[in-house]
Amino acid sequence: MRYILVLLTLLPTLSFTASAQTKPVLQKQLLNMAQQSQQIQAMQNSDATAILKNMAADITQLHTQTLHEIVQLQGWVTKAQVTEEGVKAAFTLVSHSKNLRFQQDMLPLIIQSYIDKQGIDGEAVAIFTDQVSIAQGKNQVFGTQADLIDGKLVFFQIENEDSVDQLRAQMELPTLAEYKKALKVFYGVEK
Repeated sequence: MRYILVLLTLLPTLSFTASAQTKPVLQKQLLNMAQQSQQIQAMQNSDATAILKNMAADITQLHTQTLHEIVQLQGWVTKAQVTEEGVKAAFTLVSHSKNLRFQQDMLPLIIQSYIDKQGIDGEAVAIFTDQVSIAQGKNQVFGTQADLIDGKLVFFQIENEDSVDQLRAQMELPTLAEYKKALKVFYGVEK
């Protein structure tokens, strides 16, 4: 009887510990891939040789394919499976992918991950959403994307500029006017 009571008192602790991270091997894989991806991004922006850049592109394509297979097998990763770090690593891989179709397919899963508080913040989701929209030739949703053209800050077309501040607030972003002001200061643009 005493052993049964001990087991009953340990059972909740054991199940909590086991569920803290159910897929540590997957987490390690995602973290390693994301680290490589960060290094590749730095290489793409450097004066690396064409051969190195081609190798980097091949690795990025392999990361995309691997993550696509993971998601097909089990769905988008969660904190319970791979911790918040693992979820962020998966998001990094999607955002660095050069495959627009893959990014489009992952976008609803990423948005749901944000809604479910899995570790991806609203700003990252808003930026990624706008980048995918622009890459598709559509207007941006959250007003996160702008360019400097002839010394002037020019925003890509915004889908519903009248209601963009409400959408930005949902993602915990400042108003568009505040964001424009901050960008102008950052880039040293007066007008």
